[in-house]
Amino acid sequence: MIAISGRPNALDREVSALSPHALLTQPPGTLIDPARAAAAAHLEQFHIPAWSVMIALQIAVLAWFWSSGNSARLRDYLRSIVRSEFTVRFCYGAAVALIGRLAAFIPQALQYRFERLMDLNALLFRAWLVEWIASTLIAMLAAGLIAAVVLWLADRTHQWYVYAIAGVIGFTLLVSYANPTAIAPAYTPFATFAPTRTLARDIAALRERTGITVPIVQEQAYPRTHIGSSYVLGWGGSQKIVVSDTLLRGATEREMRFVVARAFAWVAANDGLHVALVEGAFFVVGTALAVFASDRIGFRRDDDPVSRLALLGAVMGCFYLIGLPFYNGYMRNVDVSADQAAIALAAQMWPGDPRPDAIRLEVREADQALRPPCPNRFAYWYFNQHPAVGPHIASLQGRPAPSACAPVRLSR
Repeated sequence: MIAISGRPNALDREVSALSPHALLTQPPGTLIDPARAAAAAHLEQFHIPAWSVMIALQIAVLAWFWSSGNSARLRDYLRSIVRSEFTVRFCYGAAVALIGRLAAFIPQALQYRFERLMDLNALLFRAWLVEWIASTLIAMLAAGLIAAVVLWLADRTHQWYVYAIAGVIGFTLLVSYANPTAIAPAYTPFATFAPTRTLARDIAALRERTGITVPIVQEQAYPRTHIGSSYVLGWGGSQKIVVSDTLLRGATEREMRFVVARAFAWVAANDGLHVALVEGAFFVVGTALAVFASDRIGFRRDDDPVSRLALLGAVMGCFYLIGLPFYNGYMRNVDVSADQAAIALAAQMWPGDPRPDAIRLEVREADQALRPPCPNRFAYWYFNQHPAVGPHIASLQGRPAPSACAPVRLSR
């Protein structure tokens, strides 16, 4: 398995050779491989304009589609071939989602190509394209259902927004709850978790100490990528802890022990439910503000609530740009809190300082995934749902954050 997954590689061996003293005392910039840090900065310089162009294209194309009258023409065409107004609205919402996805295709394809050149993505283009088509179909289905159901509610009650808000929050919770068993296995191959004997013993001790019985599964990340990952899917009784085969083969046993402790801390804090609620609220608030703003834009003579869905999509994109940094900030705060809780739990469970294990894991992930120690502030706001590597390592060491790096909040 080790040879098949390509881990541990030369970078893994370098990181594993770092002493606990070096991890606790050396500046973050000296712990991370300098060539990988330079490559991470290069990747960031490409990612910022590519992502910005993608979002701008989606907003501009949807706004043009409405202002040019094509939005109304598509609505009229759908009504000429479909009798059911509910179906017309569904098809129109799906079409708007398709237009947005097509507008983003070239920037997304360029990002895929660049990541493949940087050895971060091992998928062939045809496999990437199949995944892009699948995600587009899912987006079309979701947008069509939301458009049809919300406009149907608006026709029948003045309190439609109350039902819409409840429906969105409920749907978000349902999707998050069902994800580990009904959704994620459809696009992510899982296998039985295969820890070493020592790690299995440590996990059993953690379960006995915390009372957490959430199952652990192994993600088959290779041959898609060599990058390691770990996360928790779902909330409540549906939760599953996921550890990639690449991380399991590349990290040390002490790092893996910390990974599991962090996942247990996430479960204990019920963060899965909190994140699902925040995601639902983020969508509701963004949509409400977009509806309020788009209603202040003058109606065309051929407008109705259906044809203005394209305009609403463009305005929602603008509010997405405003709200995304706040959502990412919340996710970073949750991540830091889980790390702090995991360190406290590991310190209670086993002798020795667990901070070097947490720092080593940060260094390994930065080297493998090309995460810059001190990201550009724009990238930090819009791309990073995890704390910046440099400040986070410094906080674990008990040192001030490096200059030009955003500080890490240590509690919620």
